[in-house]
Amino acid sequence: MRDCAMENDMDIVASLNEDQKVVFLKIFAALTAADGHVDDDEKAFVNDMARLCGIPQKRVNEIWAPTSVDALEKEASVIHNRKAALLLIKEMCMLAHADDDLSDAEVLLIGRIGEALGVSLEKIQEISNWVIDRLIWLEKGRIIFEEV
Repeated sequence: MRDCAMENDMDIVASLNEDQKVVFLKIFAALTAADGHVDDDEKAFVNDMARLCGIPQKRVNEIWAPTSVDALEKEASVIHNRKAALLLIKEMCMLAHADDDLSDAEVLLIGRIGEALGVSLEKIQEISNWVIDRLIWLEKGRIIFEEV
């Protein structure tokens, strides 16, 4: 089931044009930097996503170029696909919660990008809660199946 869901997610991203994919990844890169530090794993994640999305190497530097939240909001407007917008918010929430330390800067960025994409704050909160529930569920599974 999970593989099917991931396949659908990649289909959504694949349906975007190159400029939309670059913006999608620029937003990811900005989120990884929101805490003031980008570690090697975060950089590798975004770079791997760029490769999987077929982004030419010459545009990868564009993804990592420092960008203000205001500029990202404007750039996000090129993503018109509702499913892509919801996927982006979901992935941002997953990335922000991955280190168990959700910063104010991450929350602000997710909220502003979500609103720029036409996603209500209520919907963003719903997605964030779903991500948290999912992480708790996965942790319970590791404990139950003695994978800790």
